[in-house]
Parts: sequence; C-alpha cells; structure tokens
Amino acid sequence: MGILTRGKPGRPVDPPDGGWGWMVALAGFVVCACSYGVMRSLGVFFVTWQDNFSVTAAQTGLIQSIITGVLNLAGPIAGALSNRFGCRVVVMAGGVISSAGFVLSLWASSLSHLYLTVGFLTGFGYSLSLITTMATIGRYFTTHRLRANSFASIGNSIVSFAFPPLFQYLMDEYTWRGALLLIGGIVLQVAGFGALVRPIVLKGDVTPKCDRTGDVIIKQSSTNGEKLLENSSTAESTPHTTRETVMRKLSSVIDVKLLTEPRFIVFGTAVFLFGFGRFVPNIYLVPRARAFGVEEYPSAFLLSILAIGDIIGRASVVLLPEWSRFTRVDQYAVNIFLMGVVTLFAPLAKTYATMAVYSASYGLLMGGCVPLLYSAIAEIGGANRISSSLGITMFIRGTGNLAGPPFSGWLRDITGSFDATLLEGGSCLVLAGLLPFVLHLRVFQPTEPENKVEEHEIDGTRLSLLATEREESNTASTQGHETSVVIKETAL
Repeated sequence: MGILTRGKPGRPVDPPDGGWGWMVALAGFVVCACSYGVMRSLGVFFVTWQDNFSVTAAQTGLIQSIITGVLNLAGPIAGALSNRFGCRVVVMAGGVISSAGFVLSLWASSLSHLYLTVGFLTGFGYSLSLITTMATIGRYFTTHRLRANSFASIGNSIVSFAFPPLFQYLMDEYTWRGALLLIGGIVLQVAGFGALVRPIVLKGDVTPKCDRTGDVIIKQSSTNGEKLLENSSTAESTPHTTRETVMRKLSSVIDVKLLTEPRFIVFGTAVFLFGFGRFVPNIYLVPRARAFGVEEYPSAFLLSILAIGDIIGRASVVLLPEWSRFTRVDQYAVNIFLMGVVTLFAPLAKTYATMAVYSASYGLLMGGCVPLLYSAIAEIGGANRISSSLGITMFIRGTGNLAGPPFSGWLRDITGSFDATLLEGGSCLVLAGLLPFVLHLRVFQPTEPENKVEEHEIDGTRLSLLATEREESNTASTQGHETSVVIKETAL
C-alpha cells in the first residue's frame, strides 16, 4: 500500500503559544546577542586591522559586509538543513562554526584570511543558528509570537552597549588575536543554548523528502500521528530529466513553491525594497552631520541615540494588539511606511537637535520592524513552512542589503549631496510599506483547499490519493486540522 508510519519526537500538536517556547525564545536571545550583537561591535578592531595589515578602510570594512551578506544569503541553506536534519542540530552546529571562524583568525596572516574566517565562516554559522532559532520560535507561538520575537531580538541591542568596551579591553590586554580567540569562546555559548531549541511537530506539517531515486516521499502529519505515502518507484520504471530530478531533490529540503505564490512574491518584493533602503540613515547620518559642522563626538553620538531608540522600539512593540483585520503583516507595513516618511523629511534636519530627533524616531521604528518582520513571515508562509519562508525571505533581504549601499554611494557621488541618498532610501521604504496592503485585494486572498485526487503508480499498482482538509470545531477535544486520506488500489 506504500503507507508507512515512522516515529517522531512527540505527536503532532497545535502551537503551544508558550510553555517550552519561552526557553526557545531565551535561546533566541543568546543567539541574537552572539550574532548581531558581536557583528555590531567588531568596529573596535577595524583601525587595528587596518594598521596591522596596511590596508585601506574600504578593504577593512568589507569584513562587515561579508558577514552580513553571508548571514542573509545563506538563509535558504539554513532553512533546508533545518528541514533535513532538525532545528536543534543546525543551531548547535551553527554555534560551533561561527565560533571556529573567530578561533581560526588567531593565525591570520593577511586580511584575506579574515575574509574567510571572520567573514564567510562566521557569517555562515550565524545564518544557521539565527535563522533556524527564529523560525522555531515562530512554530511555538501564535498570539504571543510578536512578544517572543521581541524578547529574542532585543538581545543584540542590549549587548551592543556592553560588547564594544569589553572587546576593547580584551584587545588591550591580549592583543587583537587573543581577543578574537576569547570572542570565539563567547560565541560558542550558542552551541550550548542551541540544545534548548527543541523540535516540535505541528498538525498539518508536510515535509517532502526524496528517496535514492529522487522520487518524492510525501510526509503528512495528522491528528492521529504521522503517515507517509511513498512513491518509491524504481529509476527504470519512471525516468526523470535532470531538471526534474534537481527540482525534486530541492523540494525535498525547502519549499520552493513559495516562489510561485502571488502573496509571497508581493511580500518578498516589499522585503527587497526594505533591505535596499534601510541602511541609508545608518551609513550617512554621521558624515551628513559632519558636513553641517557638527563636531566628531556629537556626530557619532547620533548613532548612540539611534541605538537607544532601537532598544525602546523592540521592547515596546509587544504592546501592539493583534486584530483579525489589522494583522502583523499590516502592522509591519505601517512601521516600514513610517520609517520611510520620517526619512523623506530627514533633509529638513539641519541642526543638531533636529538630527537627534530624527535619529531617535528612526531608531524607534527600526527596532519595531525586526520582531514584526519575523511575525509577518509566519503569517505569510504559515507556521508549518516557516523554516523555508524565513530562509528565502532573508536571502531576498540580503540581496537588497548588498545592492542598496553601493547604489546610495553612487547617488551621493553624482549629486554631491547626502540629501539625495536620504530621499532615495525614504522612497524605497515608503514603497516597501505600501506594497503589503495590496495583499488585501481579493486576487491575493488564500483560497479554500479543494479535494484533490492524485494518482501514483507503484510496482504495477495504481494508487489514487484523495486528500481533503477540514477545519475542526474549536473545542478542547477537536482543535486544529485533520487530514483524511483515502487510498484506492487498482491492479493494472
């Protein structure tokens, strides 16, 4: 009959919206602190690296770009590995890999060595641990998802104040090589806290896997446990083209069908525009203030004001209620729209006081957008597919992050004005905030699942699979979704 039952840790359940999920959120706090928090604090090494290797500031700054780029662009890989090997293993492996990147920098003899270790290796480890942890948080929570995301993401903002002076002290006491070795020990804590990221099997989970021939094994969890429909025909009976085989194997580890869904395409476009414009204020806030005659230290303090606003934003976003007609996607869109509006008015800030007001306003909104983004991704892709949807979304945002700063720099060069870059960044953010509201149009509304009949030929036997999905009444004994599967066997 091709139906197998395989054991998994625990029975399929509804998202508990709490319980052990808060321990997963605690792990997310540590992961965010040891990833984004460390990344934000590496600036204390830049002058030392520049003098030690006799390189330019642009070459040294490329390390930060590589870490950020790899973290985002490796998102689909992190999602695929999580689907294949489980979230706990991937988070712990990411902690070990990112720690190894810092430890191996002990023997760096050139800046290119740091590109490979601190840049690519550490960035890849961060991607595995961060994206997988945040995806798992989304699977544990529903109504409290925003609160859990806010608690986890605030970790990097808090340690951004503590790590820079700590790293400077370590560098003064043990040289920059010894400091990186000790930072590797700090980052290794991700592997320990990664053990808290307990896998959870949700009702309705569908994780296709491939057998040796490349054919898809459909794994469906139901209220009674997990069942598998194996289409294990041999390679001789069902030949596949190379393209079909590659797509089958790719679909076995990550849900590429997301890229064909109109809702996800629209949301992904908005995320790209957000990534394209979000870093413009961070990059040009200080040099623009210097151009208006503000002293060096007060100009740099504008970034501190922005960071303070970021912390307040991440902490206060949990106060947003959840409405059925004003979802987390809508709240995320409004947040990004307001970021764009204040940035469009930023060229009017020509005194230090008005620049400080803009920094605080932008930081407050930027802090709120991160937890809202994770919650919005869960709504768009669904909790069952959050590993795939988060990985793909991070990749899309990463391409925007890589393309945005060079374009804004080119715009600054040809116009000779920082205001042009602010207007460009603000326009991208406004458009990114407006696009998600298109999802309210009827054409983008999710349709009700229809009964489908699929035929599979297995060893001379034709199997007709009739799958219907129905929503159970919301009672204590019949919550969630139940999938009934009817198999009809016909001899050929």
